[in-house]
Amino acid sequence: MANHRLLFSLALVIYFLCETLHAESCTTSFEMKNDLPRGKYADVPMDVVITSVDIAITSETNKVIDHHPWLKVIDHRLLKVGETLKCGVTQNAILYVGAILGNKIASVHGFDPIRDAGHETVFWLVKEDGFYFSYDNASWKKDSPWETE
Repeated sequence: MANHRLLFSLALVIYFLCETLHAESCTTSFEMKNDLPRGKYADVPMDVVITSVDIAITSETNKVIDHHPWLKVIDHRLLKVGETLKCGVTQNAILYVGAILGNKIASVHGFDPIRDAGHETVFWLVKEDGFYFSYDNASWKKDSPWETE
């Protein structure tokens, strides 16, 4: 029994160490708020999947020169009206966000290192007509509309 406790304690220490190192490597925050009308969408949670892919960018031309061929799932959840999803992003990753709402679908680059370089947080707002992004959480620019399947 003591061995099980020791192994469990060791696993917890490793987990928290990895989480701390990941948090320290994240230099930008990503936040997405479900701002759909409460009355119309209260019973319709939005299914959100966030994935990332690591890339390499040249300093001379600011272009992508290499990327890993696989996606890492960062988060997958149902986001209810009024809820906000937050995560950290490293400067060498593109964050892809896919969402399904009833018969509507949408996808955006939640974080793009070329577009979003130098910004502390990239904010996203989900509305009935699509996805909006901002760097100050006040001025919004529409990025992508909802599409029907």
